[in-house]
Amino acid sequence: MSGLALLAACAPEPKPVEVIPSPGKGDLVLLIEREARTGPYVESTAERFRIVASGEVFKAVRWSADSGSLEPDAERVTWTLPAAGTASLSVSVETESGKSAEGSFHFNVIAAPLAPNTVIDSSPDVTGGTCELAFDNAGKGHIVYTNDTHNTLWYGSWDGTTWKTEQVDGPSFNTGGVFVTKPVLAIDAATGTPHVGYLKGTGAIANATLRIGYATRVNGAWVRENPDAAAATRMGIALNPDQGQPAIIFATGQAGTIRVATRTAANTWASALLPLNTSYLNSDPVFDATGGLHVVTTQVTNNVATNYLRVIRGSAIESFRMEDTGSFAPWLSLVWGPSQHVLALSNTIPEGDKSAIDDITLGTPLTSSTMNSSPVDYRFAASDLAFGGGKPVVASRNGTALQISTTDALGFWTYTQLGSVDDNTRPSVAIRPTDGTPHVCYQRDGKVSFQ
Repeated sequence: MSGLALLAACAPEPKPVEVIPSPGKGDLVLLIEREARTGPYVESTAERFRIVASGEVFKAVRWSADSGSLEPDAERVTWTLPAAGTASLSVSVETESGKSAEGSFHFNVIAAPLAPNTVIDSSPDVTGGTCELAFDNAGKGHIVYTNDTHNTLWYGSWDGTTWKTEQVDGPSFNTGGVFVTKPVLAIDAATGTPHVGYLKGTGAIANATLRIGYATRVNGAWVRENPDAAAATRMGIALNPDQGQPAIIFATGQAGTIRVATRTAANTWASALLPLNTSYLNSDPVFDATGGLHVVTTQVTNNVATNYLRVIRGSAIESFRMEDTGSFAPWLSLVWGPSQHVLALSNTIPEGDKSAIDDITLGTPLTSSTMNSSPVDYRFAASDLAFGGGKPVVASRNGTALQISTTDALGFWTYTQLGSVDDNTRPSVAIRPTDGTPHVCYQRDGKVSFQ
C-alpha cells in the first residue's frame, strides 16, 4: 500500500501515528502530517496537511481531491472538507534525487458535531471522573459529577444554552459531610426533580468502607439522607412511577449482598436484602409502569458466569436466564426499548468479544421471554446506552477516542467521532426529548464536559 502514513497534529504532547492505507505507488516512503488539529474530520472544516519524505527534498508536489476545495502551497495543502461521507486526498511527488511516489488517502468526513463541546465546570480542580446525564420532558439537562480533586459531589442544570452548577455533598464542618464517589442520577421527567444516589465514606476511597447516600432538591435546597448503613461498592437508582419515590439497589463485590432501599417518605427508607445468595449486582435498574424493578445479576458456577434478568415486585422475584458470558461480565447499561423490550449493553468488551447489546422481549411469565444479541463495535473500553426516537444510541470510548453510534434505516450502525477524551473514564449519554438529539457528558483534559 505504498507505506503512506498520516501523522496526528502537532501538539505539546506527542500523538500516536495514525496510518491510513493508500493504494499508491512509487519508490518513496511518504508521511503526511496533519497540522493544528486532532479528532474527527468534520465537514466544511479547513484541514492543513504537509507531505514529507525522510532525507529527500521535493522538486515538485501535486495535490488533488475528489471533493472539497484545495489551496496547495508546495509540500503543504489546505483542504476544506466536503459534506459528510467518504472523501479522498491525493498527492504525487518528485524529488531532487529523481525519485517519485503517489497515493490517495481516504477520509471519513462526518457532519458537524452534535453540539459544541462545553466545559461544564471551569474551576481549577479535576472534575468529571464520573458523570451521569439526563433530561426532563421540557428538555432541561441535568448532570451529577464528581470533583475528583476534593472527592465532592456536584449537580448541574442546562437550560439549552448555559450550565449552572452547585455542590450537593462532600466534606464539611459540623454537618456530617464526608468524601463522595460514584454518583448515579434519576430524574422525575415531569417535574425535573433530581434524585441522586452516591457512595460516601472517609479514609482512602479505594480501601474505605463506603455506604450509600441520597440527595434530592426541594424548594431550591438539597436534602440529604442516609438510606442504609450496609457497606456498598456498586449501586444504581431508579424512580418508581407507581409510587413516585426512588429506589436504590446496591451491593458489595461479594455474592449475596444485593439490597434494595426504597424511599417511602422524606427521610424514611425501607431496606431489604434480596434472597439471591449466589448472585452479584451487575446493571443499572429500571422500573416498569406498574412498579416492577428490573435489574441484571450475574451468577458464577464452576468459573462460568451467567447473566439473569430479575424482576422484583415486593418479596417476589422472577428470573430470565440471558446467557453464559464465560467470565465475570462487566457492568451493563439497562434501558427500556420499544414496547416490552429491555436493552442491555455491556460496559466494555475486549477485541472481537461476544455480542455487546442484548434486546430482551419480556414475556409473561418472565421465563417465556426471548433475547436477540447484536454486536455494536469490535471493541470499546467504556460505554453507555440510551433509547429514543425508535433507535438505540451508544456512547463508547476506546482508549481516548469517543464516538456516538446509532442505527440507519437498514439497521446498520453509524459512527460519529466526537474527538478525544480522558482515558479510564466512562461517558454518559442521554437523548433530549424536545428535539431527539443525543448528548453526552465525559471528562476531557481533566474537566467535566458536555456535547
